Amino acid sequence: MRVDPPWVQDMFQLIRRPQSVLCWLTAVALIAASGAAVARRPHYLRFGVLPLQSPTMLAGMFLPLTDALQHALHRPVQFVTAPNFAAFMRRVRRREYDIIYLNPLLYTRARRWGYHVIVKVAGEPFAGILVVRRNSPIHALGPHVLPPGLRVGFPDPNAYAATIMTRQYMETRGIHVNRDLKVKYFGSQDSALMAVYYGMVGMAGTWLPSLRSMPPRVQRELRVIAQTPPQPQMPIAVLDDMPAHETDQIRKLLTHLTATASGRTVLRHLGFSRGFVVAHNSEYDGVKP
Repeated sequence: MRVDPPWVQDMFQLIRRPQSVLCWLTAVALIAASGAAVARRPHYLRFGVLPLQSPTMLAGMFLPLTDALQHALHRPVQFVTAPNFAAFMRRVRRREYDIIYLNPLLYTRARRWGYHVIVKVAGEPFAGILVVRRNSPIHALGPHVLPPGLRVGFPDPNAYAATIMTRQYMETRGIHVNRDLKVKYFGSQDSALMAVYYGMVGMAGTWLPSLRSMPPRVQRELRVIAQTPPQPQMPIAVLDDMPAHETDQIRKLLTHLTATASGRTVLRHLGFSRGFVVAHNSEYDGVKP
């Protein structure tokens, strides 16, 4: 008799819930749609979301926001994502998205192709964290603290907080990541966290919003051992050919979500309790790989 591994069983448990089924089917359909060569249609906007987490989780997070944008703009807004960071950025380069949510480093590249920031996530600093199981013997970082050949997981090579910033931080602590550790990429933040939970790796790089989005039973078994110095927060940007009045409407809606009950519900789904604040291109000038 075939027995699926635990992470597969968890996925089936997730998609058995009716609300999750809708999010899952929507996300899968929109990943496929976003990969097609679609001519730009002026009657709807495409909101591209960096695939930080699984399609199911991203759909659950961002569909309430696209619904709010549709209501404010009086036109359809389509949530779309991509199978990986590289595919997402290829579509950004082709200007397939009207609105994008992505990390600070990838935003500096998106600027070359005509995107400009309008808001950023408010509140906590944008930082990477390193996570282990609660019962792990690892309690600190250092060249003589981590076991030789420790398996460490990351979501994607281009994940700024979870991969680039945490790797740089370990190097400053005297840990030569490529030499001292065994690195594995899992494609998304939640996959990297589940890899720690199931013992596939001894440590993983991620960021706090992804850790908070995990099921309570998973969060209880994980522990943060380090946090990197902060960088500018995650931005939302729009294409340079978007009409000014529409850009202003989007900025106004995003920065006023905390003011209404319905807006706070949108933020609760996103995991951003303090909402968004106005941002400017100059804030990202110092972001480097």
